[in-house]
Amino acid sequence: MMVPHSSRCDGPDGSSHGTSRACRITRITSYVFLASVLLWTFVSCFVGVAHAQVSISLTPLLIELTGAPGETKTFNILLVNESKTATAHFRVFASDVVQKPNGDYRVVEPGESEYSCAKWIRLSKEEATLGPGEALSVDCKLAIPRGTYGGRFAAVVFELVPEERTGEEAFASTKFLQRFATVVELAIPAPRVRKAVTIAGFSVKAAADDPRYAAAYGKDALILIGEVRNEGNTHVFARGYLTLRDGSGKRLRQIPLGSGRGLVLPETTVNLVSVLPSGLAPGNYIADIAVKYGGTRPALAKVPFTLAPSGAEARRVEGGARLAPFNVQPAELDLTYPPGAVAARSIVVENKSDVPIHVEGRALPLVYDEEGKLVQDEAALAAAPAKWSCAGWIELRPATMDIRPGGKQMVRLMINIPKDQAGSRYANLVFTGTPVEDQGGARQDAAAASPAASPASPAWAGEAGALVFLTVGKQAEKLAELGELKIEDGGPSVGWIFSTALKNTGATHLKPQVTFGIKRHIVPESVPGIEYVGPGSWQEVDSVDLGELDSIVLPGGTRLIRAGYARALEPGRYMVEVTVKYGGKAPLYVSGEFEVKQP
Repeated sequence: MMVPHSSRCDGPDGSSHGTSRACRITRITSYVFLASVLLWTFVSCFVGVAHAQVSISLTPLLIELTGAPGETKTFNILLVNESKTATAHFRVFASDVVQKPNGDYRVVEPGESEYSCAKWIRLSKEEATLGPGEALSVDCKLAIPRGTYGGRFAAVVFELVPEERTGEEAFASTKFLQRFATVVELAIPAPRVRKAVTIAGFSVKAAADDPRYAAAYGKDALILIGEVRNEGNTHVFARGYLTLRDGSGKRLRQIPLGSGRGLVLPETTVNLVSVLPSGLAPGNYIADIAVKYGGTRPALAKVPFTLAPSGAEARRVEGGARLAPFNVQPAELDLTYPPGAVAARSIVVENKSDVPIHVEGRALPLVYDEEGKLVQDEAALAAAPAKWSCAGWIELRPATMDIRPGGKQMVRLMINIPKDQAGSRYANLVFTGTPVEDQGGARQDAAAASPAASPASPAWAGEAGALVFLTVGKQAEKLAELGELKIEDGGPSVGWIFSTALKNTGATHLKPQVTFGIKRHIVPESVPGIEYVGPGSWQEVDSVDLGELDSIVLPGGTRLIRAGYARALEPGRYMVEVTVKYGGKAPLYVSGEFEVKQP
């Protein structure tokens, strides 16, 4: 990424030479986020003069930290001059980072980001000179102030200082400043940390309209772009998937939306992009988008679009939309009432856009599949056991509303609990937002009405909601069991895959925390005259911490648990032990063995 800077040029006597050609200075700065990169640094004075070639490596490129207010975290960054003859001079400092729509980081000046931790970082070195083959180790201390929470971010920057120029050369030169950056991502857990993601837009592009895409994927390809905005105060990892439906709503296929880590910084919009290399046949379609990010429910939206014939070389794409974001607070309602109670609670629907929206609410059964995805299919919801649902006990007042730009609407939940019921019950409160109809009956889009939408089919439909956890009477005991551990060798490019299944055998929901521990079997070496015949021991070599799973496991439900391990292991015998903490009297364990053979 290139960040140009321009400066005035003053002569030796202090007089200004303005921008005359004889003393024009151009300063260009580029940031590098690669582990090892080859640099060319030169200064030009009418005729460019090449200087020494410098090869630099930086480790690590990313620091991920979790800390509490008042805590100090430490980390180390290693910079190596891998050149054989060149000497490199560096400035070292901390700066802010922001995120571009393609997900890449951009380093900016300190103070530009509201979510910065650059001023909290103290460095052991502020400048250094590295000769050929020399290394610089920078110790970093990050002191987290009290009263802070959420996500904070910074970059430790290593700026390669160009050689100084004197005399006439200094008045007509171009300086290229190369900067390397290690990004710091800090999470500060606290009750006020809020994860909230909305789908801000969706568009479809024909590769034939963009030579870059056409060259990479072919002229028939379609580019699907979902815009995801982080409305919370900490970073999230967005995992999107798009269910492609025909104009009648029939499911055609499901594809991932986006790739990579999927990290989205607070108050940032990032594009999740996928490509259909073979394109689609002409017709009407619906993009049914879901984005999981670690919140209580995924961000959901539906956007229709049309692929119309437009000659032999390309097809015209119509549709796509800018969505009006809205949310529901609180996102979870944890309620306890006695049998036969009649209760009322309130939630707030907020329109966070600059256009009016129409919102319709309803109470549905809460159902998750084995992958932890929220079930939306009406047939699947109808087939779910009614035993654990309280959706039929809830009435929303009002259930239909128009909300002005930036406005809020309070909705009351009237809960009528039957006298003969007890135990845990659940409901999914779903609010669907669409453009408000104007007086002529045509729907308004947040930016422009979709050509693919008819008056009966809105240009877009977004979804938000809240989950209801209702306990009638006493809280039930939490019970669960783990299935057999399966171990698969995915080959050199994938690594080992460990999987098991958690079954909720109790009468209330679970929120599991999962860790995979990897141990190696060690047998002491025999010595002359003594042969070891014991069973040996297991030595822990690594672990994979999945943390708390991002969706609950309902009573009677099953959740598949998987972990991949791609690091190289030495030949030998290994054991994987899975530990699941779920709120019961004791954690659950399951283990299995596998062997890494000689290559």
